[in-house]
Amino acid sequence: MTEQSTEGTIFHSKRYTSWPSMTEDIDAGNLHAAFILAPLAMQMARQGKTKVKIVHLGHRDGTAIVVPTDSKVESFADLRGTRMAIPHRYANQRILVERMMAEYGFSEDDLKLIDYPPPEMPAALKAGAFESYIVGEPFAAKAEMDGFGRVLYHTKDIWPNFISCVLIVTQDLIDRDPALVQELVSGITASGKWLDEGDERLLSGLVMESASNQDDVDSGKVIVPDEFGRTPRLQAAVIAAQRRYYNQNPELLKFVLTKPPDRVKYTELELARDEFAEIQHWAEKLGFFDSRPVTEDDPFDFLDYCDPRFEQGRLRDLPLQDLASAAAEGAQ
Repeated sequence: MTEQSTEGTIFHSKRYTSWPSMTEDIDAGNLHAAFILAPLAMQMARQGKTKVKIVHLGHRDGTAIVVPTDSKVESFADLRGTRMAIPHRYANQRILVERMMAEYGFSEDDLKLIDYPPPEMPAALKAGAFESYIVGEPFAAKAEMDGFGRVLYHTKDIWPNFISCVLIVTQDLIDRDPALVQELVSGITASGKWLDEGDERLLSGLVMESASNQDDVDSGKVIVPDEFGRTPRLQAAVIAAQRRYYNQNPELLKFVLTKPPDRVKYTELELARDEFAEIQHWAEKLGFFDSRPVTEDDPFDFLDYCDPRFEQGRLRDLPLQDLASAAAEGAQ
């Protein structure tokens, strides 16, 4: 998410390293929108203190199962009798693992699932705290890039178009300022389109290193190293790597966004009833709503946790610099 919308509204972003702290801030009124695990969002909508609605997807795929590089595990069947870290008990990653356990005939005791903070998973795998983990990026690529982990499965290969995180907004904000919610969703849609379909024009506020000067630094422009590349995904890696966002090595985010290019997708983010019906089926089966079970007298339907109307809003493009002008500037 950019700090400032091209429409003029300031969206203050905040980085979290655990899901509980995020949900606590939502309940405290300190957070009005968030990218959060899809089943957790549904659980909050069903029985949370603060009512929220899913208004858009964050991305598709971008999750992997990781094992140590020297592991003898070659398929899911080989994970029997081991420990796997998951991001949260209400994560779609857990649902994926439970689906695969059923497919491979595992009992509940055949694979021990451990809730673990995603940023800490790579180091914990290296230390031997568990034999595998499933997580969203960049924490799968971290182990891979550092040489001590390898990807057993990308979700794109075992659950195509996998949904991990969704964009939730509090019902209070939807009721108070639907235009602001629309602006947020439209901006995210435009960003995804630029990431997956854009050309090499620089995003407004960026400048190539060879064309930069002290004024650019002083004004807060993002400097893109010349050797880094300038495709939308590479520009995005430089932006997201900043301390106020992911606070990661830009080379790690470059790895995530390019190896392979379809490791994570940012288009086709519309809310689909059939996809959420599948997630809800497993969420009910695994007891995610046990404190308020879904019954005929107390149903829980798509529109109880999703509000797709903001996806029908005006489409727009991100502000890009003219390619010819940028090239001329760099030649000066």
